[in-house]
Amino acid sequence: MTNAVKLGKVAVVDDEPNIVEVIRLYLEHAGYEPFIAYRGSEVMQLIREETPDIVLLDVMLPDRSGFELCSEIRSDPGPISQTPIIFLTAKGESIDKLRAFNLGVDDYIVKPFDPNELIARIKAVLRRTQSQHTAAAAQASRTVKSMLRVGSLMIDPEQYKVTVNGERVDLTPKEIELLHFLASNPGRVYSREDLLGYVWNFDFSGGTRTVDAHVKNLRKKLGANPEWAIQTLWGIGYSFEVTRHA
Repeated sequence: MTNAVKLGKVAVVDDEPNIVEVIRLYLEHAGYEPFIAYRGSEVMQLIREETPDIVLLDVMLPDRSGFELCSEIRSDPGPISQTPIIFLTAKGESIDKLRAFNLGVDDYIVKPFDPNELIARIKAVLRRTQSQHTAAAAQASRTVKSMLRVGSLMIDPEQYKVTVNGERVDLTPKEIELLHFLASNPGRVYSREDLLGYVWNFDFSGGTRTVDAHVKNLRKKLGANPEWAIQTLWGIGYSFEVTRHA
């Protein structure tokens, strides 16, 4: 290994030994510590034991799909639910990318790929997530980060928990982040591009449709409420509107 100081742990999940070996060599050369799994059944145990800083996850594994594993990681009650995930896959269709980002992946790389680009993407995702954690810690040091209440709606960003009338609503982490951002800025209109920047912190190749998909999911899961609503301003974007009695 060329670097004495390890930059972080990377879980590599892929059933193609040749690809895994190339990724391993490039990771080690760049200063990362790789951990390898060839089957989906090994993933959760690997993540819990090694607590990687990021997971490289193949979509088409022999025993479980990457989509299923991503959903399981994101719904885990422990801190591993926040582990950054990059999909590695031969499935380059927009519908697959949209599905992946809706599940909460942080990046999506289509095979075949340039290993140097993969290392750059890993660095970018880790830099982004680490800066988010740093910003959150700085904010927490200034004020106690409390839950947000709007009438019957309660959003707890620290516990990734949302309830309506006391009943928990099953939302993905990114849906909660989007809802919390909009509800924290009631009445303000954000374009889809704005939301990609504020909530996702980047503009990915899937375009702005993922914002529409997340809003659609939020409306479906939260249901109609007389106290508040996510409004669509056609041709502009979205806003969180609160009625006077909320």
